[in-house]
Amino acid sequence: MQWYYLDEKQKEYFTGWIIWCEIGSQYIPLSFLLGFFVAVVVARWWEQFNYISWPDKLMMMVTACLPGEENLPIRQAIARWSSLQAAVAWSSISVRTLKRFPTERHFVEADLMTEEEYQIFSNIEAPHGKWFVPVIWITNLLGALYRQKRIDSMQLHMLMQQVYTFRDGFAMLFVYDWVKIPLVYTQVKVVAIATYGYFVICLIGRQPKIDERSMEKEIAILFPIFTTFQMLFYIGWLKVGQYLMNPFGEDDDDFGLFPFCVPLNSLSFGSLSDRTL
Repeated sequence: MQWYYLDEKQKEYFTGWIIWCEIGSQYIPLSFLLGFFVAVVVARWWEQFNYISWPDKLMMMVTACLPGEENLPIRQAIARWSSLQAAVAWSSISVRTLKRFPTERHFVEADLMTEEEYQIFSNIEAPHGKWFVPVIWITNLLGALYRQKRIDSMQLHMLMQQVYTFRDGFAMLFVYDWVKIPLVYTQVKVVAIATYGYFVICLIGRQPKIDERSMEKEIAILFPIFTTFQMLFYIGWLKVGQYLMNPFGEDDDDFGLFPFCVPLNSLSFGSLSDRTL
C-alpha cells in the first residue's frame, strides 16, 4: 500500500510509525514469557505422567506373599480391585476413560466389579469421588489375612507399603487435577495476547522503510522472511504449552489411560496362576 498510495511526505510519516513499532517490539519479553509458561506446563505434564500408578510391584508382592492355588482367589480379587481402582480414578480425570466407563454399571460389565460389590459401591456416598474404595477393600482383606495368620507382620507391612504407594499415585493425580497452574487462565491469556500482539506490532514494525533516507541505507525486502520464521517458532511454542496443559484430554498426544485398565487386569490375572511361576 505504501508503495503505491502514499506520497513522499506520507511515506516519511508512515516510516515514523514503523520505527516506533520496531522499537516498541523490543520491550516485549516474549521469549521469557513463552519460556516460563512452557517450562511450567511441560514440568507439570511430566510429573503427572510419573504419578500414573502401575499394579506390577503390588501384584508381584502379592504373588510372593500369597502363593499356592488356595490363595488364587485372593490374588485375583486384589488384581481385580487394583484395576478397578485405576478405572474409577482415571474416570474422574481422563475424558477417554470416562467415555469408556460413564456409569458405575460399566465397571460390572467390564468384569472389574461383581454384583455384590456393585451394590456396596453404589450405596457409598462420596462427593469427591469413590476412587479410594477399592484400596479400602484391599487393606481390609490384608488385615483379615493377618488376623487369620495367613501372612505375618513383615508380609503385611510390605504389602501395605505397596498398596500405599499404589494409592499415592492416584491421590497426586487428583491433586494436580484439583489445583491448576496458578492464575492459569490469566497466564494463558497474557501469553497468548503477548504473542499475537507482538506479531501485530511486527506487522508494522518489520515493514521496509521506503522514504528516501531509509532507501539509501537499507535493502527493501517486501516479504518478511525472518519474521515469518520467528512467528512459526513462537506460535508453535505457544501451541505446545496450550496442548500440554491438559494431558488427560482427547488429543492424540494426551495420555490414553483407558487401554491400560483391561490389559493390566488380564495381565495380572494371567500372572497369578501358579502354572506361570
